[in-house]
Amino acid sequence: MDPQAPSFDPAVRGPAAIAALCLRCFVVLAVGNLGVAAATSLQEALHEEGFYPLGLVAVVVAVAAVPVAVVGFPAGLLTAHLLQRVRSEWVHVLAFAVVGAVLAVAIVGWVQPDPVGPIAAWLMLEGAVGAGGARWWSGWARRRVAARDDPPSEQHSV
Repeated sequence: MDPQAPSFDPAVRGPAAIAALCLRCFVVLAVGNLGVAAATSLQEALHEEGFYPLGLVAVVVAVAAVPVAVVGFPAGLLTAHLLQRVRSEWVHVLAFAVVGAVLAVAIVGWVQPDPVGPIAAWLMLEGAVGAGGARWWSGWARRRVAARDDPPSEQHSV
């Protein structure tokens, strides 16, 4: 590796990177919610109600795309900006998870003023997994591209 080359920056910053992170967050939430719905309603789906619960979750996930884009994008830009001097990938992942958990409860609390108990816990879990998982995935993708673009070091025999 060239000692004069800039070192790899693990940060995910800028509008394009945060837009990709929001898209990944949406994918994580969609896959997670559809997986939970399928697992919890498979018995009913096979016997009584058809695949209605899965269709309902698909609509809910589609509606969730709006807050991820409208609230998550600016929150992601701000979070990335605040973390610009932090080099630890895990601090970034944890910070995005915390922001996602808080925003999930805040967004639903704006629509339904009393998100308490198991609903609030579920929202926090979804927000943390969605945003934290998306930030981890974004960092992984950046490292993968950097590793692919970095030419192998030349080995010299002595």
